[in-house]
Amino acid sequence: MKTPVCDQCARETELCPSCSKKLAEGKITQLDFEVAQILCRINERYNISNASFFKALDLGKVVLILTREEVGLLIGKQGKVVSEISSALGKKVRIAQAGPDMKKTISDIISPARLLGINSVFHEGKEVCKVRIARTDLAHLPIDLGSLEKVLKSLLEGEVRLEIE
Repeated sequence: MKTPVCDQCARETELCPSCSKKLAEGKITQLDFEVAQILCRINERYNISNASFFKALDLGKVVLILTREEVGLLIGKQGKVVSEISSALGKKVRIAQAGPDMKKTISDIISPARLLGINSVFHEGKEVCKVRIARTDLAHLPIDLGSLEKVLKSLLEGEVRLEIE
């Protein structure tokens, strides 16, 4: 299983020196470590050894787990894996695939709300990514706008502006 921490740390209760250094540098978070441990325990029952994740983000009421592989492995048959992750963390969990197609990634994050489009706009000499969401779908957003903007800034590694149309 591919996680931000090594296999040894995913099985143990403490981080090794290498993973501790990653944590201190901010490359991984305590939540990444917790999710890796949970997935390691779940792997014993559901055989999700081909699953992977590279980032877990705490958004208040929701934890977003980002993967570069197929999301189906982390969801599991009838949602059993994601349900166990959710109960272990005590929060609702969403899983999204982060890949080269940012439109698909953002659509996964905001689903069931619809993404109208993504535009690159230049404002005061800086490139700003404008993410457009339908006003009629605001009630369907799985997370609040502030958390969504925070996630998108982290994911796109730049300035993001949400536009509600």
